[in-house]
Amino acid sequence: MQKLTAQRQAILDMINRSDKHWDADEVAYKLKEQGISIGIATVYRGLSALAEQGLIESIQLADKKRYERADKAHHDHLLCTNCGSIEEFCNPEIEALQDKVAEERGFHIQGHQLLLFGLCKACKVGER
Repeated sequence: MQKLTAQRQAILDMINRSDKHWDADEVAYKLKEQGISIGIATVYRGLSALAEQGLIESIQLADKKRYERADKAHHDHLLCTNCGSIEEFCNPEIEALQDKVAEERGFHIQGHQLLLFGLCKACKVGER
C-alpha cells in the first residue's frame, strides 16, 4: 500500500465529502480554492493511487475519467450529452438480465459499468 500523503488525504477527504463525480481538473481547482497548493500532475498521481488502493472509484464517463466515493453501492450512470450532468441509478431488472446473459455464455462477471447517453430532463424540456 502506498503512503497516504497529506495531499492524497486532502483529495480523499474532498471526494468522500461529496456525491459528485470529480475529474482531475475539478479536484485541483477545488483544492486550490481551499488553499491547498497542489499541481495537476500530483492530482493525477494521487487519484490514480487512491483508486488502485480501492479508496475511491474510478469510472470512465465519455471522454473523461472521473472519481467518486468507494463506499457507494453498485450503480450505473446516465450522462447528459448537452449539459454534462450525471445521474446515478440502479435497476434490479437490468442487473438480473446482465447476470443471465453472462451465465448463458459461461462468463464470470467481475464487474461492469453501464453508461447511458442522452438528454437530462432539463435539457430535453429546453429542446422544444
